[in-house]
Amino acid sequence: MKDYAIFISLTDNYVYLFNALYNSVELFGIGEYADFVVLYDFLPESYLSFMKEKTKDLKTQVRFIQIEPEDRHKDMNKVIKVKFYRYKYMAEIGKEYKSILFLDSDIFFASGIKEYFEISRNTDIIVATNDNVVRNYKNNIDLGTCPAYLDKTPVFNTNIFDGKFICNVPTFIDMNKYDYVFNDIFEHVFKMGMDTTWPFSGDLETMNIVMIKNNVKDKIMIIPSHLWTGVHFSYFKPGTAMKRWRPSNDTVVIDNNYKKNFLFMSETCEHIRSFHGRDWTTDKSEEAFKERYIPKMILQSEGEFKGAVYEQAKKRRELIFDTIQAYFIYLSFESYISLEDVSIHCDSQKSRIDYLKKKKQLLSNIINTFKD
Repeated sequence: MKDYAIFISLTDNYVYLFNALYNSVELFGIGEYADFVVLYDFLPESYLSFMKEKTKDLKTQVRFIQIEPEDRHKDMNKVIKVKFYRYKYMAEIGKEYKSILFLDSDIFFASGIKEYFEISRNTDIIVATNDNVVRNYKNNIDLGTCPAYLDKTPVFNTNIFDGKFICNVPTFIDMNKYDYVFNDIFEHVFKMGMDTTWPFSGDLETMNIVMIKNNVKDKIMIIPSHLWTGVHFSYFKPGTAMKRWRPSNDTVVIDNNYKKNFLFMSETCEHIRSFHGRDWTTDKSEEAFKERYIPKMILQSEGEFKGAVYEQAKKRRELIFDTIQAYFIYLSFESYISLEDVSIHCDSQKSRIDYLKKKKQLLSNIINTFKD
């Protein structure tokens, strides 16, 4: 057992995303100091056996732990089940490690991360990424944004402004200090909502509310989301857009987090640690990304404009998107565990595999730049 652990929850629908994540952990040597703990539901036995055999000689070891719901949750939707039960299991199993990292399965790494484990291990600090919103919680249901869900009773006895509203992943945390927080998140399943007009029982909102309730927000060290997660598309903003840097052969990279000769940097020369994007692995979702999200990003970050300037900005963002796609495909097919081998054991992956193989041909020139 390693000193640290990465926790994710997984169903058979997301194995192709976990595959890239696993390979990125092995690529950057994260498995030298961190185990993978995969909390799962609906994973084929043949896949579990395949992974056990395939990873036995690799540095990144995986502990697969099946989620066993309590009687009161037997009929719970499987998506909600894995979302909320992961907090319960992290609170319990996480105490076996000096600190843990909590991730979603659709994140893949672009560097090592050891120092962040050590911060949470050696202090009482929780390391987390900022979301792109803040919250104003009201203690009066008539004013809206009352976070109660079932009985609409306000959670707080005063109005609350949360300027440290965090994305729940990635979060580095020591469960020997904060297991009670994650247990409390689990106990609040279905009990909280974001708004009186839009009931929302998502775990991100619940996690933030429970952290306020338990007075731990002041223990959170915020790390910039554009260096950790693309779910808010921050890496497309001016000054933070992703670019690649390849040092020359006679250059020594002194940062031990970088095991390969390709580095992802922001335009302000900060090291990008990971990518966390919306799932684009169908024609429909990729089209939505390029035709809806990229124009929205340009509007939000640079203002409304048209013509040649707009087309130039759009083309630039599509090139960035292509590079991130190529890196994901490189991780999926060119390193350690191939999705083609995985697909034999997971029938649900076939349509994704076919799509990604087509993209692999289109992006082959970029993918080749990641190879040694």
